[in-house]
Amino acid sequence: MSRVATVPGLLGIASALWAAIAAVRMGAWLSARGVKVNWFFYRATMPWYVDRYRKMTTELDGRPGPLFQQFLVAIALALSFGLATLVLILAGRA
Repeated sequence: MSRVATVPGLLGIASALWAAIAAVRMGAWLSARGVKVNWFFYRATMPWYVDRYRKMTTELDGRPGPLFQQFLVAIALALSFGLATLVLILAGRA
């Protein structure tokens, strides 16, 4: 990887880690409220749990919870930084 692409690459990894932590916290929140969470297949079923968290917090507070917003921002940042990293790597080869 070129030196220029290192910073957005590291920021992309940090954003993906942030999204994973927010997703696990959503699972813990659901589990504490009586939803049975299958931790073994959590990665495969994560979109279902994220949607369930959004629906439950919207019913309780009238808007999605803060973990849902953190998850969306982290995923968007991870995708953006990943794309920027790829562009910088490919631009460095030309």
